[in-house]
Amino acid sequence: MLKKHLAVMLMFILAAGVFSQSIPSGSGRYNALGNSPFILDAHGDILSNPAWNSYYKDYAFADLSPFNGSEFTGHAGVNFGVGKKWSLGFIVNKRQDSWENFRTSSNTYIPANLSSPIVPFMGLIGYQASKNFYISLAPYVAMWNTKVTQSDTNAFNLDNSTSSLGANLGFIYLIKKGWIEGAFKFRMNKYKYDSTVASTNVHFENDGGMEFGAGFRGWIYPSKNSKIAVVPSIGFNMMSFKPQLTGTASSTGLDYSWMNFGGAVGLNWPVMDDIQVAGGIGANYGSFKADSNQFEIKDNKFIAPAYSLSMETRIADWLTGRMGFSRGVSNNSFNFTGGTSTIEVTNTSPTSDASTFSMGAGFHFGRFSVDATVSESWFKHGINFISGGDNNDLFGEISASYNFAK
Repeated sequence: MLKKHLAVMLMFILAAGVFSQSIPSGSGRYNALGNSPFILDAHGDILSNPAWNSYYKDYAFADLSPFNGSEFTGHAGVNFGVGKKWSLGFIVNKRQDSWENFRTSSNTYIPANLSSPIVPFMGLIGYQASKNFYISLAPYVAMWNTKVTQSDTNAFNLDNSTSSLGANLGFIYLIKKGWIEGAFKFRMNKYKYDSTVASTNVHFENDGGMEFGAGFRGWIYPSKNSKIAVVPSIGFNMMSFKPQLTGTASSTGLDYSWMNFGGAVGLNWPVMDDIQVAGGIGANYGSFKADSNQFEIKDNKFIAPAYSLSMETRIADWLTGRMGFSRGVSNNSFNFTGGTSTIEVTNTSPTSDASTFSMGAGFHFGRFSVDATVSESWFKHGINFISGGDNNDLFGEISASYNFAK
């Protein structure tokens, strides 16, 4: 039985595309492969299911994303094996919450000077409960606050804060012909704005803000000697809140709610030792709703079918080439009902052109790997090494990882 489990874990390594001793991973690799749900990626898998930290021990990774305005959006993480059964680690500066839904709701009960929670931190605590069962907990925290106190004749007090607190819980269970995994996410998203000028107090906060999600994926080999894995996946996410205004004046905003669920099924096929192909079909449904006693707004999007295809090939021991394709049909509907007025808009459109076709490369140096997407502008304009033209960088998203396991 132990030999079978070891054989399955060896297949994990082959499927993950380990070249030499490096573990290529990150958004530079994942996005180059078209964000395929039918591949394994150490970096991305740990983010979505912390139980993978029990497998990818002694491993460090980072996403070197560009600046977003004045803010650097990259993140980094590391994971250590502690004894035979435990693994501990952390990830810093990776947003994994839906706090920004407070802003996208476009309601006047959220003051513009409230900042999003900053520098999020996620811990990783993994445990191998048995030969075929891994479980992990990942506490998550992101916070921001500012206070101003002025006690002279122009008395003024300001107390602002935002936060997202919660945790991820994940597991991996080995079966005879592969494995299944599951992950659960919980967040409590909050904001507060409290201002007092003289005797006038204004207090904004949210009622609710709870976010819950779950996802499950399988990696199943139809027969004992099969190299082709069938990869089914399913997941959902939901959040709701109501803004509140209290203090000298009191009122309540709309009820806002989001829901998203979807699934896919595909194949992961190592055609040769140096070539891996993955592809499949899926569907996704997203719903947004805002209502009050006076009116109701519904905005729904159903994407089906959604196609995905990716290929990864080792060109040399130190170089990997990648490409991905992702495209779907989006059926959209918008409904407004208020008093005697009803508005309904429906349309069908393709999914984003920007993510339809992608390419990338991986560079591997022993235990170290750098993976990147090829910038879209380079396809259009080429690389202006001589002219120095703007917006023609060769690479888009860049990831780096280091495997320091013995």
